[in-house]
Amino acid sequence: MRRRAVIYDVCCMALLLLLALRAGAQDPVTITGDALFAKNEEIRLLVYDDLLNNIPKVVATDKIDRNGHFKLTYQTNKIRPVQLAIRTTKADFFVVPYNEYNFHITTDTVLFGMINPEKYGGFLQITTDKKDTTDLNYKINRFTRYFDNVMSYYGFRLTYDRDKSAYDTVMQLLNDRFDIQYNPDNFYTSYVYYTCGLVDKLCMPKEQKKLYDRYFNHEDVLYDNPAFMILFNNVYSNYLYNSKYISKDLLTRTINEAPDYLTLFNEAGRDPMLVSERLRELVIIRNLIDFFYNEEFDRGNIIQLLKYIQVSSHFPEHVIYAGNALELLTPSPDVDRNITLKNEKGKKTDFSEFEGKDIYIQIFQSDCVDCIREMMILKELNKQYGDKIQFVSLNVDMDKSDYEHFCKQYKGMFDWPVLYFNGNYDWLMAQEVETLPDYLIVNSAGRVLFRHAPAPEQGLTDYLLKRFPPEEDQNENPLFRRN
Repeated sequence: MRRRAVIYDVCCMALLLLLALRAGAQDPVTITGDALFAKNEEIRLLVYDDLLNNIPKVVATDKIDRNGHFKLTYQTNKIRPVQLAIRTTKADFFVVPYNEYNFHITTDTVLFGMINPEKYGGFLQITTDKKDTTDLNYKINRFTRYFDNVMSYYGFRLTYDRDKSAYDTVMQLLNDRFDIQYNPDNFYTSYVYYTCGLVDKLCMPKEQKKLYDRYFNHEDVLYDNPAFMILFNNVYSNYLYNSKYISKDLLTRTINEAPDYLTLFNEAGRDPMLVSERLRELVIIRNLIDFFYNEEFDRGNIIQLLKYIQVSSHFPEHVIYAGNALELLTPSPDVDRNITLKNEKGKKTDFSEFEGKDIYIQIFQSDCVDCIREMMILKELNKQYGDKIQFVSLNVDMDKSDYEHFCKQYKGMFDWPVLYFNGNYDWLMAQEVETLPDYLIVNSAGRVLFRHAPAPEQGLTDYLLKRFPPEEDQNENPLFRRN
């Protein structure tokens, strides 16, 4: 009898171990298809696994072959929001573990050649030969189209008129067409439920308790559901600053005077909308990120508080979120070493070749008339300040032959490096380059020091004059007097 009990216990332990291993297993997702307009281009799969900081991560790439075909594979054990990207043109959808997808991808080829096609409505258009009404993407797209149409019709009355009858009509229309209920175990149902929560947030901006009771007074935090996280960010952004239960004196003491996370955490628990420790800590992370850009708060202490959360949190997701926030707020010195630069002869270079100087980068395209006019201004500034700061013009032409033609046409005219970015579109998207010309200042390690640097025609001369004053000004200034 004892032997049977031992065998039973061993079997149970083996089953539990198998289930534990299976829970952490990564299941394959395969995406195949064609993009005939983009033969020989790189296609990338980006995953958003941090919806608080909205950081996309490239998890798979493939070169579209000469027939326009591609194949991408990705391992995941969760439903994930993802993007397909070719150059800077993108499309959003969701991947489900075990699923295989086969897409036809098209786009407006004129917009495809722009630096920021999304600004003009340029997206990748995804279609499939097989219509599956049970597919998550089909259901979410169907809901989103209907929701957007309803909101475009009633949005003005909801936002500006605060029309209660319009609110009742909108909710009735949505409830008649969709099953709106709280069900955290169903991704689609939750997506619908929390998207509809945006209507409540729009119509009840000051009724925080009602929003909390309806959408957040639960044990579950749906970290991987974009609708949940969008509503969360809408409701809880800068919440600690505005909460009547949390004094400004407390925020000053725990953030500005001396970083004290435990006191901040415990005192924030006095707020009835922050009873849950999981939700409370997520709100604190969200608000520390918000406060970083508020001059009332000490940035260095905010960094210390995020570091504390990163090493001390009991919630694995919060460890990741705090770590990602730290990377965004305090980028490492080699954050941009992944960008490859080439000169007109094809020789690779990087920012380290300009060691000892900050680097002013003008981002341009060959057909940008304003960009070339600014280069004439940079030519004069380079004569005066070229020994103190390195000027670089970075070409982002979609077709490299356009860059090569530009170099031949203007050969010898510009006496600073005119380099090509070599197709690193993820770098462009990370820098949020949307219109040209654009400018930034980096150091020799590639770390961005000044993302929105002044333009040559608007402020750069004043910036350089203040940064590098003439020798006679230095002698007159007591700060520069020699003993």
